[in-house]
Amino acid sequence: MTIFWLITAAMILVALAFIAPALLRKSELKISDRDKQNVVIARERLLELKSEHAAGTLSDEEYEQTKLELEQALLIDLDSAGEIDPAVGSRKGSPVTLIVAMLFIVGVTLSVYLYLGTPQLVDPATMAQQDDKKMPSIEEMVSALVERLKENPEDAEGWYLLGRTYMAMKDYQKASFAFEKVNQLVSDQPPLMLAWADALAMSSGGDMQGRPAELIRKAISLAPEDQTALWLAGMVEDQSGNYARALEHWRHLKPMLTEDAGAVEQVDRLIAAAERKMAASGPGAAVEKPSVAAATGQAITARITLSAELTSQVKPEESLFVYARALEGPKMPLAAVRLKVSDLPATIELNDGQAMVPGMNLSSFQQVVVGARISRTGNAIAASGDLLGEVSPVSVSGDAVVELVIDSVIP
Repeated sequence: MTIFWLITAAMILVALAFIAPALLRKSELKISDRDKQNVVIARERLLELKSEHAAGTLSDEEYEQTKLELEQALLIDLDSAGEIDPAVGSRKGSPVTLIVAMLFIVGVTLSVYLYLGTPQLVDPATMAQQDDKKMPSIEEMVSALVERLKENPEDAEGWYLLGRTYMAMKDYQKASFAFEKVNQLVSDQPPLMLAWADALAMSSGGDMQGRPAELIRKAISLAPEDQTALWLAGMVEDQSGNYARALEHWRHLKPMLTEDAGAVEQVDRLIAAAERKMAASGPGAAVEKPSVAAATGQAITARITLSAELTSQVKPEESLFVYARALEGPKMPLAAVRLKVSDLPATIELNDGQAMVPGMNLSSFQQVVVGARISRTGNAIAASGDLLGEVSPVSVSGDAVVELVIDSVIP
């Protein structure tokens, strides 16, 4: 701010430097020059009189009378030239005039700037405060977008933008909900399907089995040359134990990444890891394997009912997910079964054969959480408004039947 006012003062001084010499310089009016002017004027007037007299405009008497008056006036002017008026004949610049001019220039300059300019731009602190006031936070922008989508729920672009924003905020569950809405509005678009699958996988700790795998496999069938689809499809097959299929996707992808050395290096690591897994699995690994083995090991029996208070809030065709997950650690299900509300009350068994990821099953834990959730959207990811019932801790080695009552609503 100080620099600004210093520059302003310097510019005003420069302006004053141009006018100060003229205001302070001594000026003299030369008498001789003044006499010459009077004589020239008199001669011109005399010629005019002669022309008018010759033309008959003036009579002889008028001509002589006017000529006499002109000569007398000229004589008076020449006689008075000898008396020099100091105020007229010689003038010296006054400092008072310079001061008045300086104050006038400064006053006008500042007044015009304050009226037409933007003084607050000079102060960084003020600008920062204004920026804080003008720029809404990410949360405010998200809230505004959500309100807009409530008014226009068919806005696919708005839902996609909301999903990408939630992904950047690492709120993967809300992102998956937004991308699901996009896919409902615009179907069979590989980029949208992959975005939804990515959000679902991230909300499950990186697990791509289940719905994410379905979306990715459909996307790669629609767009077999899509780099993102090839990358994710390889990861899906790798997690499923289908190493040969994973290698096929990644080897197809690698030549497309020649301009990105870092991506090529990462794909090479994935290929090497898949080759080691396939070699360790034996000859049969080249054949696509099922995602889970037959039911073995521990099992939990659960009886699921719906509280009478919530019966009127559900529809028979709505999805019911029954699951067991680790008491501590990853939230992805160790075993899961999908039913419908019309199946209630129901008694089901959760076992190792229902694991979503090999090695992450009931037998790997001693205690788990057993739950049942009615999804209002049909999505495997919990969302606001879903009905829920959970029991924990439940011993995996126990033989007792777990009584699950769906009696609460997810806020």
